[in-house]
Amino acid sequence: MTDRAQVDRLAKAQAQAVRMAQREMQSLFRTLPELSAETQRDLLLDEIPALVRKYGNVAATAAAEWYEEARSQAIGGSYDALTSDSYPEAAIQDTVRWQAGKLFTGDAADMAAFLTGSLQRWVQYSGRETIARNVSSDSSNPRYARVPSGARTCAFCEMLASRGFVYRSEKSATLTKLYSEYHDHCHCTAVASWDAEESHIEGYDPDAMYDRYLTARDSVESENTGATPSTADILSRMRELYPDSYTG
Repeated sequence: MTDRAQVDRLAKAQAQAVRMAQREMQSLFRTLPELSAETQRDLLLDEIPALVRKYGNVAATAAAEWYEEARSQAIGGSYDALTSDSYPEAAIQDTVRWQAGKLFTGDAADMAAFLTGSLQRWVQYSGRETIARNVSSDSSNPRYARVPSGARTCAFCEMLASRGFVYRSEKSATLTKLYSEYHDHCHCTAVASWDAEESHIEGYDPDAMYDRYLTARDSVESENTGATPSTADILSRMRELYPDSYTG
């Protein structure tokens, strides 16, 4: 059984890695006004990927340790969990270059605010992928769910969280192009379980989530007979039907 305390412990470890990375990035940005815009950009192209590697490793290690403990509690025995690689450096640098124009217009604070959200997603990638990687390779056949934190989440995350403990690999997941996508400031956690039917997590009700998703999908389909509703249309309808349920 996977309980809320277990989930919160994993989420807290991931969040701590993110906070350490963000604090170090903020310190870095305080040094930028003394430098030319070109030097600022080049420094960030080196330092932001380095921060992601450093604290992504922290997140991955914490997730691996959590996985080993959860597995031992669930089925016994020992297991050496694998850790995920960090977020791809080229993709990080592409984002830094995309935002670098702000440095040349004196909007470094805006760039820092944008990268704060991106850094959260990049660092947590390693923890989430560590759980997914071990679930995929573990011969004990676990599954994982996308579990939101807090009372509310966004419609996109609820759509994916509504599947419950069904994820093992991309082939086994519905919405395969989306199941491993996370947005900036997303606080969902990838949580492994060895007995999905007994994994009752306080505040996480995938059946109720899936009912809302189906109601929205059916509503869109009823207006467009014969056409397959797009994900964007379903998400929009979820927000319309349940305006108090989502953060966005």
